[in-house]
Parts: sequence; C-alpha cells; structure tokens
Amino acid sequence: MKTSSKPRIAFWFRYGPADHAELFHAIPAIVEQLADKAEIHYFGLKTKAPIPETLQRHVIIHTLPLRVDRANNRDKVWKTLFWIISIPWLAIYCRLLKIRAIYIDENVPLVAPLAHLFFGSRIALTIADFFIEIYEARSRAVRLVGPCLKAMDYYTWRRLPLIFTRAKNTRAFLAEHGIASQRIFPVYDPCDFTVYHPADRSSARRALHLPQEAVILVHHGILHPNKGNDRILRSIAEHRDRFPDLIYLLIGDGPDMPRLRALTSTLNLEDCVRFTGWLPTLAEVNQALNAGDIGLVMRIGQPSDDFHMTGALVHSMACGLPVLAAHLAGVAEVIANDRNGLLFNPHTLADFPSQLARLYSDATYRNKLGDQALKDAYTNFDMDTVTLQTITPLQALLNIQNPENDTAAS
Repeated sequence: MKTSSKPRIAFWFRYGPADHAELFHAIPAIVEQLADKAEIHYFGLKTKAPIPETLQRHVIIHTLPLRVDRANNRDKVWKTLFWIISIPWLAIYCRLLKIRAIYIDENVPLVAPLAHLFFGSRIALTIADFFIEIYEARSRAVRLVGPCLKAMDYYTWRRLPLIFTRAKNTRAFLAEHGIASQRIFPVYDPCDFTVYHPADRSSARRALHLPQEAVILVHHGILHPNKGNDRILRSIAEHRDRFPDLIYLLIGDGPDMPRLRALTSTLNLEDCVRFTGWLPTLAEVNQALNAGDIGLVMRIGQPSDDFHMTGALVHSMACGLPVLAAHLAGVAEVIANDRNGLLFNPHTLADFPSQLARLYSDATYRNKLGDQALKDAYTNFDMDTVTLQTITPLQALLNIQNPENDTAAS
C-alpha cells in the first residue's frame, strides 16, 4: 500500500491487527471507513491468527518481531513488557512518518505517558481495564509501584484530547478525577452478528457430547483469576442438591485453567463441569455458547470491573441467552433484572444460588429473558453505530471535516 497525501493516523494495539479485530469486531469497518479520509498505519506484535483482508487492503502494517500467545499468561506478561519498552521508539518513528495522531485502543500502564512524552498530545486512548488495580492485589511489586504508575496515567489522561470508554460509568468516574467529560466518548463493544448468533441447541450439545436434558450454565473467555470462576465452582458445590441437572461449561483457556481443574476435582464436580479448552475458531465458540441455557458474566468485583463490558456478556446476549451477571456498574447499564437476565452480588455470591435457581427451574422464563437479551444486543452492540461513534471523534482529532457525521454519539 503506497503512502498518500491524506493525514496519517497510527493505530497501536499490543496484540496486533488480527487479534484486535477479534476482540473489537468493528475494527475492520472503522479502518475501511476512516481510510477514505486518512492514511492508516498499524503497529503491534504478531499473533497466530491471520490478518483480516479488509485490514490488509486499507492499512500499512508494521509488526514488531515477537509473537504473543494470549492464552499463556507468562508469555503475555513478557511480551507486554517488550511492548512498553518499544513505545518510545514507536512514537519517534511515528513522528518521522509525519503521523498526525495515534489511536491506542487499550490502556496498558506507561503506554500513554510514554507516547505522550515522545510523540505529543494528539493521542486517542481507550480506557477500559484498569490493570494496576487488577494486579496489585496479587503482586507486592505492583503494589509498590502502582501508586506512581497510576499518578502518571492520570496526569497524562487529563492532557489527552480524546478518550474512549466501554461504559458510561467510566466517563463519570474519569470526570471525578479531573478529566474533561466533553473529551470522553462512551462506546460499547460491538458484536459481529454474523459470527455470534442463535444456533440449534441440540446439535451444539451433540458436538460437545453434552446431555440434551441438562441445564447448562456457560461462560467463555480467557480463564483468569479475576473472572472468579473458582467462586462459582464453590457455590455450585455447596448447593449441588438444588441443581441436579446443572452443567457448568467453561469455554476457553488461560492461566487459571490448572487451578480450576484441580478445584473441580477437589470439590467432586467432574460430573457437572466441562472444560472445552481453547477452541480454534469463532464459529466453534458460537456453537459452544449455543449449547448453553444461561450465559454467565462473572468478575470478582474489583473497582476496575465496573468500567467495561465483557465479551461473555456481548456474545451471550447475541446468542439469545438470558444472562446471569455480576452486578457491576458497566454491566448493569445493559442487564436489568427480569428483563434480559438477573444480577447477583459478585463480592459475596449470597444471592447467586437463588438467582440461578430462578433460571434453572423455568425454561419459559429463560426463553423470555433470552429473547429480550437478543433484541437488546442488536440495540446496544450494533456494528454501524459503534463504527460511527468511533470514527467521528477520530476524524475530528485529525481535523477532517465530515458533513455527514457532524456529531459523535455520546
């Protein structure tokens, strides 16, 4: 792809364009529309998945020499450190390329401060996961440096012209910390409904060798301690007699897998817990989700958990599943009791068994909530809406006039 006279913007994402498109489904559409007005350069590490053809056509791709394995926590940590160390050089290179603005669709600590220092202030940043809060509870080293890293992040965020969030609640939180609310644009995660959609439940269960008569609680994503699956296992074990036909289906893999398998054995839950491991295609993930009766959205309730949607939430709703969800501020913007799911306290799980029992015991009630969840998914996670909400502020950042999109939805 040859360079042009259009204003240039750099997209930075640690996992690179292929995984970016998987994690934020609107990226190909955003790139395709933005490429009409801007020349897009993409920087990131390599991953195993193939780069979508749309990105190959519309983006000048600059890949760093290492490949990251998202399912391997140690590999992710080391490659993330490499990514952070690379930021000054990427920023200087972007200046040499006469890049006008940088869009960083995540907020890994130190990345924004380093980019701001070596590139300048014309940076757009997505703030969703608060990584310091996630890791400081488990790491003494992170607790020691955490306050300094957070201070540097907030100092930089106050000086950026454009911030995206994945929940409206995040905008209110950031405004309380001195960040001008008019520069903050909440944009929900989009869903590609050609990938995640309702499918035949019976055939999905046959493919996974699951009993047709079971009531299946399904969760998917990277298995990480922050997801709190150990708490769910313990609650199921404690109330096993109430749910004789329940199966807990965990789709995915990650650093918490060995611990969860061991706990399943310790609690004698082998007959009602299934691990699929890392499924190779999104079509298989969609099929596995459709084997379920109830979609579980669980986090342990750290403060940062209030500030984003989860893939488990978006994809469960897109498959027409009623959602049993941790009552977190961002999640509660979409999930409402007796409308499209039920909420429970993630800190104590005191009401988890009773909420699960309501869904477990009444298939008609599950279907009613699931039907509404699918409708709400189309409303909240529409690809075209998310694309417009993203490219309009980015065009403004690039000083591109677009008469068709003169305002950004907030």
